[in-house]
Amino acid sequence: MKKLILVMSILCCLCGCGKVKGYASAQDKLMNMQSYKAEVDISYISSESESTYTAVQTADNQGRYKLEVTSPENLKGSSILFDGKMIWQYNPNIEQKISIKAEDKPERSELILFSFIENYVKSTDTTVTTAKTEGEPCTVLEADIEGAGKFIASEKLWIGNEDMLPKRLVIYDTDGNERIIVVFNSFEYDPQLPEDEFVIEKQ
Repeated sequence: MKKLILVMSILCCLCGCGKVKGYASAQDKLMNMQSYKAEVDISYISSESESTYTAVQTADNQGRYKLEVTSPENLKGSSILFDGKMIWQYNPNIEQKISIKAEDKPERSELILFSFIENYVKSTDTTVTTAKTEGEPCTVLEADIEGAGKFIASEKLWIGNEDMLPKRLVIYDTDGNERIIVVFNSFEYDPQLPEDEFVIEKQ
């Protein structure tokens, strides 16, 4: 994917600027990432309600990804897969288990760390700060999200300075309110993925 390769090349140049302690290391770790697998808690927040589910998130730097829901129980087994061209949705609880769509939604695609990397490099207004998450020092990267609408306007990513693992991703609306929160319960850089990881199973 030429676009993402270009993004990674630009990111490599940025790594030397060393704005805050841990910044270059965090950038370098993301830049060299080819794929990842993580268990995440995803919360969607509106003015009326908040819903949270747990999922296994897998993605690679070709733009492909998969989300497999593990809880709550009524959604367990549901999955969304983007194979680089089409969105495949699988729901074991309905008769028409598989549906296909041509386009993805930013509410899903922006949860993927490779999308964050691209947004961060493209953004004209980025910041880097330090903070603590559960007592652990983190580097916090912030970027704008272009063209996704008022409810998905900017995002922040917390990366642990010691283990270089993503801890938390938050997406904000234009008023600065939290709209989507992704908490990384576990994270693995460059796992050995099956060749058919991003191929929809025949059900």
